[in-house]
Amino acid sequence: MTKTVRIAFDEILIDPEAVGEMLTGCQQRHRKMKLVGACASDEVLFVLFEEVPFRSESRLVLAPLRAVDPDGIGAEILDRYEHGYALRSSFRIRKQIWALFEVTED
Repeated sequence: MTKTVRIAFDEILIDPEAVGEMLTGCQQRHRKMKLVGACASDEVLFVLFEEVPFRSESRLVLAPLRAVDPDGIGAEILDRYEHGYALRSSFRIRKQIWALFEVTED
């Protein structure tokens, strides 16, 4: 079974932490799900989950990237990865690049 969650960009801009918590909750409900990927349109982020036999111990985090040039973006993604944030998707809201990260809980 798969599940697609549709999130308006306005919701992300208003409270990215709450959206990340909601997406994390999608993985940990009665049906155990894991993040498969994400895709964005002009105004909406679509996040796809699939059912798995185990409960995910990770959380999902949405964050804008501070860097704007390719070298800076690459360095920022690597720095976050080294701190436990695995990039799962990126998308643009207006002129800002945002990222969806998966963080494994210890």
